Amino acid sequence: MAEKFDLIQDIYQTVEQIVEHAQKKYPEMMWMFDIQQAYWAEVANAKKNGKKLIYGGACAPHEIFYAFDCVPFLLDMIPTRIASQPELASKYIDLAEQHVAGSMCGIDKVDLGAILSGDLPEKPDAFIYSTVPCDSSRVAYPAIDKFLGVPSYCIDVPFRKDDESYEYMAEQYKDVIKFLEDLTGKKMDWDKMKEIMEISNKTNILMKKIADLRKIVPCPLPSRLLVLNEMIPGMVGTPEMLKYLEVQYKIGKAAADRGIGAVKEEKFRVSWLQNMMWSNVGLLDWMEHKFGAVLVMDGFGYQETPLFEDFEDQDVILKTLAKKALQLPMIHGAAGPVEDYVNMVDNIMDEYNVNCSMFIGHVGCKHTWAAGKIVKDMIQEKYDLPTLTLDVDAIDTRYKTTQEMKDVIGEYMDMLNETQKA
Repeated sequence: MAEKFDLIQDIYQTVEQIVEHAQKKYPEMMWMFDIQQAYWAEVANAKKNGKKLIYGGACAPHEIFYAFDCVPFLLDMIPTRIASQPELASKYIDLAEQHVAGSMCGIDKVDLGAILSGDLPEKPDAFIYSTVPCDSSRVAYPAIDKFLGVPSYCIDVPFRKDDESYEYMAEQYKDVIKFLEDLTGKKMDWDKMKEIMEISNKTNILMKKIADLRKIVPCPLPSRLLVLNEMIPGMVGTPEMLKYLEVQYKIGKAAADRGIGAVKEEKFRVSWLQNMMWSNVGLLDWMEHKFGAVLVMDGFGYQETPLFEDFEDQDVILKTLAKKALQLPMIHGAAGPVEDYVNMVDNIMDEYNVNCSMFIGHVGCKHTWAAGKIVKDMIQEKYDLPTLTLDVDAIDTRYKTTQEMKDVIGEYMDMLNETQKA
């Protein structure tokens, strides 16, 4: 009888192999691989280490999970991790499409398909999710909840971002704390929460400093680091994430001080809007080498997250958590209102000296496609810059080949080159 496939353990073993290879080939770059190893090791070994494993969706308060000494696992880390393994990703997408519409986002289809397949044999201890960021997740998460059959809590995330909304979220976080107290049999450890908040603050301060480094001409940090930085929501408040960002900032600052850019000759500073190409990060390397085009900022990496200021007042702490959640990537811009998304893009265009605008639209993110025309019009009118629109599937590589994407991007870059010459 064939051994049961365990997706989490398989991902962990794959990451271990990548780390082993990197240690031999790129020892000076291990800081980029160590963070991935740390994350997947904690998730894969949670039960073995006697810790509760909590599956989470957007706006799940990971700092609170860590305060209970639980291991949070952002479920969307599965599809973004295996997107570069087409056979595996398509297996779960095809299975999910037997139950849901094919138009559902590939991220949620992989999540749902992985649950339906039985390839996650070790169930989490709980599932805490929310009503954001999109219609796809609002369909997928309740279905995943049903099939998991574990204790769960759904956070109702308001559309607005104001004091009333923050209070509403904070009250639900009180419920989450009670939920976790019942689950773990332990009371909330507010002293440990203070330690986590301190690390969380340092992490977010570094994220802002790193974002500021990317404003420098030439940009001292490569495009692909923005993809890796997207692990922030899943590891906020951890020493491992803090260490990773400390090294990244040190390297970026040293390069900036010496006037060294990520590419030999920077010609284009790219704003990449909508989602990252998790299935094809090499596309960013190709743009750097072929056109001297560096991705300086994307819709996920641009964030000025509120910091914890009061470490004693529990109500203020929970309200700050709510503010942080409502300003997360995908929440702070793409999930609405559209004014937030437009303002975010406007800030990127203005502060990062962008001269190349791309809307690389993941087909599953229909809520951002609705705002795409408004954003493009703003960029054209205010910055006199045409925006490339390219539809892709950031998870399912069968939607569009690498060459097809290169052809479209190449035509746009050639047009910009001609414009610069004129």
